[in-house]
Amino acid sequence: MTKRLISTVYMLTMAVALSWAQPNNTGSYYAAANGKKGSELKTAMCGIINGKYKGTQFKQIAYGSGYLNGVWGAFATTDVLDDGTTIRDRYSNITHYTVGDDQGSSSATEGTGGYNREHSFPKSWFGGSTNIGPGTDLHHIYPTDVMVNSHRGNLPYGENNGESWKSSGGYSKVGACTYSGFTNDCFEPANEWKGDFARAYFYMVTCYESDQPSWSSEMLSKNTYPSFKTWALNLLLKWARQDPVSDIEIARNEAVCAIQRNRNPFIDYPGLEEYIWGTMTNVEFDYTNGQVTYIATPTFSPAGGTYTTTQSVTLACATNGASIYYTTDGTTPSASSTLYEGAITISTTTTLKVIAIKDGVSSEVVEATYTIQPETPIPSDNILVWESFSGYTSSSDGSQEINSSNDKLDYKSWTTITKVYFGQNGCGKLGSSSAAGSMEATGIQLSGNGVLTFKVKKYGSDTGKLNVTITGATATGDLTVSPQSDWTEYTINLTNADGNVGIAFATSSKRAYIDDIKLVSANLPGDVNNDGSINVTDVTALVNIILGKDSTVPYNRVAADVNGDGFIDVTDVTQLVNMVLAGGNSN
Repeated sequence: MTKRLISTVYMLTMAVALSWAQPNNTGSYYAAANGKKGSELKTAMCGIINGKYKGTQFKQIAYGSGYLNGVWGAFATTDVLDDGTTIRDRYSNITHYTVGDDQGSSSATEGTGGYNREHSFPKSWFGGSTNIGPGTDLHHIYPTDVMVNSHRGNLPYGENNGESWKSSGGYSKVGACTYSGFTNDCFEPANEWKGDFARAYFYMVTCYESDQPSWSSEMLSKNTYPSFKTWALNLLLKWARQDPVSDIEIARNEAVCAIQRNRNPFIDYPGLEEYIWGTMTNVEFDYTNGQVTYIATPTFSPAGGTYTTTQSVTLACATNGASIYYTTDGTTPSASSTLYEGAITISTTTTLKVIAIKDGVSSEVVEATYTIQPETPIPSDNILVWESFSGYTSSSDGSQEINSSNDKLDYKSWTTITKVYFGQNGCGKLGSSSAAGSMEATGIQLSGNGVLTFKVKKYGSDTGKLNVTITGATATGDLTVSPQSDWTEYTINLTNADGNVGIAFATSSKRAYIDDIKLVSANLPGDVNNDGSINVTDVTALVNIILGKDSTVPYNRVAADVNGDGFIDVTDVTQLVNMVLAGGNSN
């Protein structure tokens, strides 16, 4: 009897201890996944979340229609702010919709048209049904602004520059995907929700594992494992690492579980995705550990890119207590590399490779390249135009539209700039996804001969021509070019320039990168009258310029600044006379 009592007490004690060991008091719910890894762990989780939770079978509610019916009604507990009535909108940061009262409206204006039931995992990917099943599963359905959601449509998630559309303040964006592996249009949510959506996607391909071969999307691989295409999986893993599980997600998981009696294990076990797809697929899952051993990916501030000044780079890791190590010589960092202890000063072009380590577990290695290109002043002698876009230091495409008055431009006399954006790595980008771009400069004081050079690169898969128009001079050379995949320099020779030259660049359709636009006078310093030689007639021409006298000959004012000090005055006459007396030798 005593032995039985002791055994009973022991079992009860162990049961209590076990319940406390599980995340969010889930008890033995995830026990069937214990010891699994990789694809087997995913399949085990599929069986668990399709089964019973504390004795009640998982079952989605109806999609619903009418006031607070079905999914509409679920939002009252899953997606409201602390006031209990205002909808939490993950696509817009300006809405103030009241649960129920503002459901199902439509409007062309963000923030005024109401909210709808957004399948973050678009229902068209799994057949479009809103019958009970994936089409009504609350773990991926959120209330969102109607207008913003209409711009999302069924686009895949991704990262972009928002060149096609942006919600208020750029909170959500639509544009060509800039994440490696995919270039079509995509929808990018705000950073604060990226991890939430990633974990919703991990849940969907796990819960409905057997359906994966029949589901179709630009993000899906049509198989039970890995279920995602490589680019999409890498993106979602990145988002999950950068935006860890929040209290809002945990509370929502509980609210959904109370309704449909199953849970999202990727919320209960932050980092579970690493055991299935990521850096820990060779490690067995321990369901008694409420916090999966996972080290967040380090981040850089500022991000890698092209800069004109020395940069002070700080590193961070979202995992508390993790140590950060880095290298600058191209080697892979480890615990024996340089320990990060403070901002890193970068004064020359450098690639930082970084890793975070805690208790012997490492994050993935990430890297960022900082290209330091100090601004080069425009010499005062024979360079008339020099635009290198060196004032722009962001590493993203189209982050700032350029206008002719922008003080970051190297050449200050652009008269017209249309659809020109800052481009990746310190260049210009002509055009957008829907319009051609152009830039023009007029009134350039080139007389006689000159050489125009410029570099062009293809934008993604865009096709079209870049056309160059010259006025006030005879132009020969690369007046029409087809942008290539790599930077290519083109040359146009100018002759018979009349002292009032104009140049214009324009894409025939969509986009192209452009950089290092340079117009150089090809005349000899001192050849003021452009006759190809330096003699006393140039002295006369120079004196005429100084005295303000007109001439039928288009004087070369760049060549008239003989000593290169930026002024045309009597000191140039002295220099020119010395050159003439030396037989035209400018030395």
